[in-house]
Amino acid sequence: MKRLDKGTLLIILMAIIIFNGSMIYGINISDLDEIEKNANKLGYQQGIIKAYENKTKDKDIPYYEAWSSNANDIIREYKYVYDDFDERYESLIEIAYKEGFKIGYNEIIKDGKTTDKDKKEKQLDYAAIMGLTLGEIYGYRDFYNDNRSNWKKAIPLERSITEMYNLNREASEYRYDFLKTFKEKFEKGYNDGYRKANFESIKNSYEDGLKDGEYFGEILGIIHGAKDYFDNKSIDYKRNMPSDSNILRGYSLNNDKEEYGEGFLIGFKRKYEENYNKTFRTTNVNEHKWSYEKGYSIGRDTGLKNGEAKAVKDYYLNLNDDWKRHEPTQLEIAKEYDLILESERFREGFISGFYTGLSEGYTTSYQRLNKDVIENKTRVETVSISGGEVYSLDEKMFIKIEKGTYYNPVIVTMDVLSDNFSELERGLIKASDYYGINIANKSFEVNDETIELRFEYYGKQNGGIYKRVKDNWMYLPSEIEDGFIKTKVKASSFKEGDNVYCVLVDKDALILHDIRGHWAKDEINTFLRRGIVSGYSDKTFKPNKSMTKEEFLVMLSKVYSWQDTEDIQNIKNLKDFNGFKSHDKVIAHAEKMGYISGYSDKTFKPNSPITYKEVENIMKKVTETQKFYWSNYSSKILYEKDYRSKSLNSMNNNITRAEAVYMLYTLNEWRY
Repeated sequence: MKRLDKGTLLIILMAIIIFNGSMIYGINISDLDEIEKNANKLGYQQGIIKAYENKTKDKDIPYYEAWSSNANDIIREYKYVYDDFDERYESLIEIAYKEGFKIGYNEIIKDGKTTDKDKKEKQLDYAAIMGLTLGEIYGYRDFYNDNRSNWKKAIPLERSITEMYNLNREASEYRYDFLKTFKEKFEKGYNDGYRKANFESIKNSYEDGLKDGEYFGEILGIIHGAKDYFDNKSIDYKRNMPSDSNILRGYSLNNDKEEYGEGFLIGFKRKYEENYNKTFRTTNVNEHKWSYEKGYSIGRDTGLKNGEAKAVKDYYLNLNDDWKRHEPTQLEIAKEYDLILESERFREGFISGFYTGLSEGYTTSYQRLNKDVIENKTRVETVSISGGEVYSLDEKMFIKIEKGTYYNPVIVTMDVLSDNFSELERGLIKASDYYGINIANKSFEVNDETIELRFEYYGKQNGGIYKRVKDNWMYLPSEIEDGFIKTKVKASSFKEGDNVYCVLVDKDALILHDIRGHWAKDEINTFLRRGIVSGYSDKTFKPNKSMTKEEFLVMLSKVYSWQDTEDIQNIKNLKDFNGFKSHDKVIAHAEKMGYISGYSDKTFKPNSPITYKEVENIMKKVTETQKFYWSNYSSKILYEKDYRSKSLNSMNNNITRAEAVYMLYTLNEWRY
């Protein structure tokens, strides 16, 4: 947007500097640029708006007929955008505004083209600006020099104006128009400046006096009103109101301007009367109603806080919404809050208010908590094939899907579930809300990558992420770091209506030191937390130790949830039957199902190591497929864990406890 050119502004500033140095009655020269800029900008914006308006109405009128002829409209608009407005610069504002208006208006109406007429009008604008500004300056000068108002005497001679603005270089027609415009605007600027200098100080004195008088009158009126009431006197504001002379003398007003003193007296007496009467009557009413109402108010506030605290406690203990559960007797309230020494009216008000507040605070707080949970319950978002992260509405649980996991965009729904599950198993402590996750995949196909689940968590290492499986909570391999606990699950494991997760702390979790840093530590720890395996009495797992036949069968029974059989007749003929101890039913089930059998010498040898070949044969029968090969798992271990199984040397070697756990974990990780 164009502004008044710097030449114009420079001439104005030079005139100001010549007259009064760097200040003009408190206005810095640096402020003038801001005044001119803002007025010019406002005019430009208004010009564009008016041009579009006229175009819409098919009005073809020039800019000088389009702007408001009322200068007050311009000033009012300018005040809106410029807080530090000074009325002494209305003329500068008007010119700058119109210059901006013309430019903005013509940009729309004439597409920015400038006519000869426009150029001429712009030149005459210079005359108007300088005439107005110099006139205002001379008007102020004459007033403060105690000269009578006479613009004709103040205006420079035509010869001086011609020399001042180098008009001899201009054409005679332009010089004539310039001088005419300059004189007209000088007269206006002079009269405005003289009158403002004359009346502004008087106006300010009245206003300042009125404001200060009101301040002191209000204070004294309040004091005297309250004093008269408590002295048991009738209401009469004139009783103690100071006389005019006392006010003038008491506030040293005789040393100030007469106008200030007159304003002070008016403001003082008006506010004194108003506040005397108001205080006298308010004190009278308050004294009579204070006891009951104050007691009720204090009791209600106390009850509110009490009810809110009780509601929070009940909500998180899953108790129903019932404030009467905590309703005390009147005697209990009186004793609790030392009301015995209070007046009867105050005591009655307090007890009544307490019951009201208790009911209100409890009910409101309980329902707000419930509402917050409902409103922060469900988030539904679309995740593109490039992947993305979705977080629950309470922002405490996150799901991260890697790119390429799905072949089409999927809809992820995350619900914060109510706490309506059965009691947790012994030793487990709830450490997060329950979250249900559903992933709608229209293609029903998935590139079976892992999806990361992450919860906010600041607990110890015995915390873990669990999945709800057949009314039980199943531990998932979890990693704790930087205020989060996270796990990874297969994308294919997300099934319709069966994806509930939470964080639980296992107080009884075993910390077995010899699996730290072991290649199968995650799988072993998961089976430990799920109760499928256990450590030795010395708190070790011995992961590299050979697994016995009995240990392997017991682990199988837990992984595949074998039903205990009461019929163990099929193994009683074994010579070492008495050594089976508590695992006789597991061995009987395995033998009956044909998974394994005793040796030809009628022994079973449960504590003898089991070989890779024996494990492979058992698993073919358990999984009911002849395509089960241990070599698939030994290769996976080598590739993923960088561990070389001894089965690569011979299948007759013994499988280790770690290898057996890894195989069963990998085989059954996502079957739930």
